[in-house]
Amino acid sequence: MTDEKGVWAMVKEWTRMDMAEFLEKMGQGLVPAEYRQTMPKSFQNFLQKKSKEEFGLTMSNIVWLGNQLESADYSEPALKNWVKREIKEYIGAPQVGRKYSIQQAALLFIVKDLKMLLDFEAIRKILGSIFNNPVEREDDIISPVHFYHAYSSLYDQLMNQTELLSEENIKVEIQQYLQNQNDLSKEDKAKIFDALMVAILAVRTNFLKAWAKRYVMDGKGKE
Repeated sequence: MTDEKGVWAMVKEWTRMDMAEFLEKMGQGLVPAEYRQTMPKSFQNFLQKKSKEEFGLTMSNIVWLGNQLESADYSEPALKNWVKREIKEYIGAPQVGRKYSIQQAALLFIVKDLKMLLDFEAIRKILGSIFNNPVEREDDIISPVHFYHAYSSLYDQLMNQTELLSEENIKVEIQQYLQNQNDLSKEDKAKIFDALMVAILAVRTNFLKAWAKRYVMDGKGKE
């Protein structure tokens, strides 16, 4: 089991940083042995692909991966509703045959995090500010996988510094991250800044909600 700052044990195993690194490796055509050993049979065809083929994920694959995350609760009906209705213009149709691409999976993980704080109208505003045509990911300001990795990494860094996040220390970490993104315009950096701020707050809210639930469901105050 993992924990956050050693304060309380989580039910799930993977941090968002684990997931971000896993998605990046899949984007390179790799699935490390330590992950292969824990995957269910539904991934076998997925894991036996030829080296030059792009990984494609079914919706059930994406749900299984999402449910490996700390404080996460993914369901296939909800995600299917999102791709058919709520974020249809940003996710697009399956891009690897009848399966979803790694970038599309990352986008669903991002939406799941943002849903903790925002309604879909606000989520579409965030997505539209940094992602464009789902068929041509090259025109995004930042790819979904890189964005997911960015806020996962920033969140980890912040929690290693303090358990109490303030607007100011989140701003400092994001600004330091963006200083190293030399290929981005000032306008694009401003858009990513806002999106990262919201995503980090959403992840923190996720943890706090799960923490509170433990006291409601498990009676932790009796220990």
